[in-house]
Amino acid sequence: MSAPLLPRGTLRSRFMATPASDVFRKIGAGARSCDLGDEGLYLAEELVAADRWLGEADAQALAILVLALMIAQRQGSTRLPLDPKRGPLKTLVGDINRVAKLDLDVPRVLRTITELTRTGRFTHVIGARDARLPLVVDHDALYTERSRWLEQRVATRLAERLAAPTMDVSAIVDDLVRRPALRALSDEQRMAVAMALSGKLAVVTGGPGTGKTVVAAAIVRGLARLGVGQVALAAQTGKAANRLTEVIREQLAAIADPADPDRELAAHPPAAQTLHRLLGYRSGRFAHHAQSPLPVGAVIIDEASMIDLELVDALLDALPASAPLVLIGDAHQLPAIDAGQLLADLAANEPGTLESPGASRVAVLAKSFRMDTSDRHGLAVYNAAQAIHAGTPNLLVDKSHALATLRTPGTLQFQGAEWVDTAAAPRAQDITLAVATALWHHFDGPKALRAGERVFRFIDGRVDDAQRPELEQLWHLLGRARILTVTRALATGAIAINDHVHELALDRLSVTGRPDFVPGEPVMITANDYQRGLFNGDQGIVVRADEGLGRHHYRALFRSGGELRPFAIEALRDRLELSWALTVHKSQGSELDAVALLLPHEDLPLVTRELLYTGITRARTGVVLCGSRKVLTAGAARRALRESGLGDRLRATLRP
Repeated sequence: MSAPLLPRGTLRSRFMATPASDVFRKIGAGARSCDLGDEGLYLAEELVAADRWLGEADAQALAILVLALMIAQRQGSTRLPLDPKRGPLKTLVGDINRVAKLDLDVPRVLRTITELTRTGRFTHVIGARDARLPLVVDHDALYTERSRWLEQRVATRLAERLAAPTMDVSAIVDDLVRRPALRALSDEQRMAVAMALSGKLAVVTGGPGTGKTVVAAAIVRGLARLGVGQVALAAQTGKAANRLTEVIREQLAAIADPADPDRELAAHPPAAQTLHRLLGYRSGRFAHHAQSPLPVGAVIIDEASMIDLELVDALLDALPASAPLVLIGDAHQLPAIDAGQLLADLAANEPGTLESPGASRVAVLAKSFRMDTSDRHGLAVYNAAQAIHAGTPNLLVDKSHALATLRTPGTLQFQGAEWVDTAAAPRAQDITLAVATALWHHFDGPKALRAGERVFRFIDGRVDDAQRPELEQLWHLLGRARILTVTRALATGAIAINDHVHELALDRLSVTGRPDFVPGEPVMITANDYQRGLFNGDQGIVVRADEGLGRHHYRALFRSGGELRPFAIEALRDRLELSWALTVHKSQGSELDAVALLLPHEDLPLVTRELLYTGITRARTGVVLCGSRKVLTAGAARRALRESGLGDRLRATLRP
């Protein structure tokens, strides 16, 4: 026994007067540092309290194990391997101990975890494989019971699609090549289109600017030639869905020699929507499922790296067996915040290993068209991303290297790749805020505020035609750059940085009081609003609007149906926040001229190679990395905990 057994009761009352109470308080602080919030501590408490008899050391070990699993899921894992000597468990327990300042005996905690998960002592909490308990152990890895169940269901459904026969689509692809849109398809793009058109499942993965959306447009044209009706386009966020809609419309309009299917598409271009809206999500339920399938002939999902396991399962449940599914995204980006990383799991299988009869189902796009490598600034951003992806951060922090120009905040150019070392000042937060301020000034935050002083006239929800160019200019101005953070909380998180820049804005305006939003500021929707057609992650701006009532009001503008439309801030207040600064997770799907990527002052498990790569690749021509050498190098060397059994289950299902 690791400690005397105590009778069951609430966790706080049982340990209030013991050293364990301080441990759980510190665990809660550590959970918030990892952006798990109070719900992380709450879940740990509930699971620990679920057992009838529990000693203090066992309670601590189980709580730390639950938080370790939550951190792993936060990075896209569906499971946590339990090997105490090799793998992520030892690292995560050590990280939690360090971040929460617990000062525990880590080897002893690991031994206790091994005892708890291998002996089945905690029958009220942990079971094996098919056990209907909150936590289950399968193949020496810890799952939540639901994650394991979902993983098996998804693997079975994907295997059915991979086993479907393929068809010859070479004539259709040749016709698409002969009738290019804005740009002729490259060889690798042509092969990706052929693969997507030939079967029931396809994965197209590539880095930023490799033409994934161009491929999506060509696939839509190819499906029309195959006679597939009702092609559904979707993405995880409204921002990504709007961008997909715009690019496909541009592609269709640019075809010099359109065939009849192209003309029909150009006259009635498909519109993308969020995946939740496609599935009819309301009040915790999906309107479309196996008994009420989607009325579509095919589905194309953009930014598929952001789809979690729960949503993938809902999609596969609602998708007719006859409808092809195409998943498009960057497998090296961050996965969804919740458990699951379908795109990375499938793309991790080398092209040709996930096969239907005679055809590979994974296409990789390598050539980037966004970061112009003929331009030295675009080349520097590209090289910075590649250095992080290769796990060679020395190329970023070696002062002798061209990428690592160490500058003071006042001389930042936001061109190419720059690094600002927060360890070079007595207070790291001073430099962090100075970098945020520098980006705000460099990309004309003050100009946006001045433009916001203008009153824009709206008639029936549409801006006056005479003012449309000026409003679009303001929209473009605020979309050029963003400050990116690792967390929402902490001094370097999105909330604190937004507050800082908001104070800069208020100091420049003659406004009454301290309003939460002022004209000329960017804002973001934080939860889906189906009534108004606004979705989590949608970006907007605040303006003064005259809607014909004889006075003006502050309104939040969002792009809907191609138009910038006003919404009452009061109606959105519980789901609206400033977006001068975004977490890297929220920035996915964005294309910006430049970013300032602010790292936390302390090394956190969330700072990973994938997070740094995702943040850097949001920029076309300029990225400033702000953080200490220690945090930057540790993060670049740390791989996200992408632990999943999906690939193994899929291969086992496909094996004869």
